[in-house]
Amino acid sequence: MIRLDHFVINIDHDMEKLKALKKQIEPMGFPFEPAWGKGTKGFQVANVWIGLQYLEMVWLKRKDGGGWKADWVEKYNQGHRGIIAIYLMTDQLDEIREELKGRGVPVSEPERVSFRWFFGLLKKTMPWRSLFTAPIPGTDLQICYGELDSPEIMEKMKAYMVPNAADYGIEGINKATVRGNFSEEAWVYLRKLFPQAELKGSCLTYDMGTTSLSFVSWEKPGLNVELNAVTTNEKDLGKSFMVENLQVVQR
Repeated sequence: MIRLDHFVINIDHDMEKLKALKKQIEPMGFPFEPAWGKGTKGFQVANVWIGLQYLEMVWLKRKDGGGWKADWVEKYNQGHRGIIAIYLMTDQLDEIREELKGRGVPVSEPERVSFRWFFGLLKKTMPWRSLFTAPIPGTDLQICYGELDSPEIMEKMKAYMVPNAADYGIEGINKATVRGNFSEEAWVYLRKLFPQAELKGSCLTYDMGTTSLSFVSWEKPGLNVELNAVTTNEKDLGKSFMVENLQVVQR
């Protein structure tokens, strides 16, 4: 099993922008509470839950990031804004790591996310492990993999997936499309990452069954990511919103 899970986006520390986003997206069926995400003295997260998938919007409150991933903190302080990681959830993390290493893809050891909170007195460790691959050449975008410690954890986690667009007829994200002016080096790297992916013209698609991830050439500078959110609400078909360089479209 492997599927799209979440999308990490660097944003400015601007509560007025988040309030404006809340006002924009809630009428489209995306409930949003900016203050409900995890955080420390050094960083804060705001989530938009869309079924089992979500947007993880991150901003720093201190330059050291307060426990956030060190290389992402560095890029944030250098001015990076927009998507920085796409997470895929799997139940074969160790096997995937060995396969990536065998294909020459730089990949981290399995890591656990942990951070201190409540004035630094308590340490919270998340019940999953993560792998981080090297960024796609010419970009800051990383493909990451996560595995829960046990299948039962997902059932427990559903209680924290609130407020959730699934309660308003938006079932989840079934497709992510990354558009970029990719170099030849980037295409070679993407084929190493996803050797099972199908190439049609200038589009490389990794079909995971319930979800898919595509990479498409375009001539504009920078990256653009489009997510298809499956909705049962005909009146909302085609409606969309953007966070930095990521767009969510109801299909």
